[in-house]
Amino acid sequence: MTELPVRIYVGAHQSEALALKVLEHSIKRHTTLPVEIQTIDNSLAPPVKDPRFLPYTNFSYGRFAIPKLAGYQGRAVYMDSDMIVFRDIEELWNTPFDGAKVLVEKITPETRGKGRLTAVMLLNCAELDWDLEKIVPRLGVDFDMNELMSVYPLVGEGELQDKLPLGWNSLDECTEHTRLLHYTKIKTQPWVYPAHELGYLWIDEVKMMLDNGTLTPEFVREEVEKGHVRPSLLPELGLSDDFGGRTPTPRELLKFDKRAGYVIHEKLIGWMHERKMANLALQEKADPEGFARWKRRTLLRNFLRHPVKFIRDPKKRL
Repeated sequence: MTELPVRIYVGAHQSEALALKVLEHSIKRHTTLPVEIQTIDNSLAPPVKDPRFLPYTNFSYGRFAIPKLAGYQGRAVYMDSDMIVFRDIEELWNTPFDGAKVLVEKITPETRGKGRLTAVMLLNCAELDWDLEKIVPRLGVDFDMNELMSVYPLVGEGELQDKLPLGWNSLDECTEHTRLLHYTKIKTQPWVYPAHELGYLWIDEVKMMLDNGTLTPEFVREEVEKGHVRPSLLPELGLSDDFGGRTPTPRELLKFDKRAGYVIHEKLIGWMHERKMANLALQEKADPEGFARWKRRTLLRNFLRHPVKFIRDPKKRL
């Protein structure tokens, strides 16, 4: 018997409110099962003081709070917000654990080398005793940040298995197997960049939402004003008449955003840069001479690779 409702916890930065709405719509329109969606972020975790372990995203640690949020009962799904679903979530939800506690998608030749695909997980919350108050203090003692994101330190042998059906975490590709498309590259996600080759799939979902009333033009305009999404979304969705009613090309939309002074993921990338600088400062303090050697090599390499960007943008130097 199917356990209901389907509980989905989505990691989302505040700048991804529109992407979150689109993901939720795509999930619910493909299933008849009742679905509950809850957003999670790092506010669920205790503060991290060591810059080495500052989270990669605004929700990196939040996923480990899911079993506790679920009352350590039943199943739960974790997803990132930068996704769109094309199939019934029932297929993923009813995948048998067969002794595992965490299920992810099987690694394929295309995803090999990208680590475990833990941006989509099915969790057996009744078997997971995760508690962020106990997990975070172990960073730097029992495991580092990369190891934690792999989930391995939090489960026993054989308890993390790649048994989710193929296609439930397709990374920037859409094939006959794709059930869920994951837009992984933050600078080319379709809500911030108009030329992603698979961006039309996300745009079609947004148009559908505008047509059926689950999304309002006012909400899209507000997200544009906040700088969370690109200004060119408005003419592309027919919410402005900047191109005289005709369909603009991706190149025209890129120019439109440039004229508007739009900066892709400005807040998110700024936050990630602060994290990087804090980490580098700690490395310099720990080993001044070694850091100086690394810095010289890195500056030379980055200048030779991208001399124009190196000169114009200090953030591109390290």
